[in-house]
Amino acid sequence: MHRGTHAHDLAMDVSTVISANIAFFAFACAVLIWAQWRAVPGPTFPGPPPVGPVFKIWLIVIWVVGLLLPLAALMLEWSAATRLAILPYLALFIMQVATELFVWKRWQSPVWVLVPCLYLPWRVFQSGWGFVSVDPTALPLTSFTLAALFALWLINIGVHYTNIVNTLRWSSHPADAKFSALRDPRVFTQDAQ
Repeated sequence: MHRGTHAHDLAMDVSTVISANIAFFAFACAVLIWAQWRAVPGPTFPGPPPVGPVFKIWLIVIWVVGLLLPLAALMLEWSAATRLAILPYLALFIMQVATELFVWKRWQSPVWVLVPCLYLPWRVFQSGWGFVSVDPTALPLTSFTLAALFALWLINIGVHYTNIVNTLRWSSHPADAKFSALRDPRVFTQDAQ
């Protein structure tokens, strides 16, 4: 009877995890489409400026911890709990990269910067949910991986959000640039923006 209950709980968890990730992906796509529709037509977005050596090292850490470590945990501790915790994470990781490339290369839009803004908190949620649902004594590598992912994406939220100004090249305006919206900060005043 206990075995059947565990199988039922696992099946329910699988459907919940799949449904939640599909719902998140649909939500993220809807937000990006809406943002692109609202974007004021302008020159194509050239993409983020080249990054310095410290940021290149951080990108390597992201790929090693964010992709290779979960793949290693998945291969070395192939269990139902590991698959349930890591496969949806990897699927959404790949979808994030694909979405970033699509928005940047196909749309050539500054809306690109929203992709990590949407996915990073979800990544924290995924790794936190996986961590509390895995038995650390039975699956130590999976537990370590999920804790490392939680820390990585939490830190990366700060890295990404504090770098938006550079990513969107806001500092590239000429010093004497005039912004008509600054005439009157009251947004509902006629001709304020």
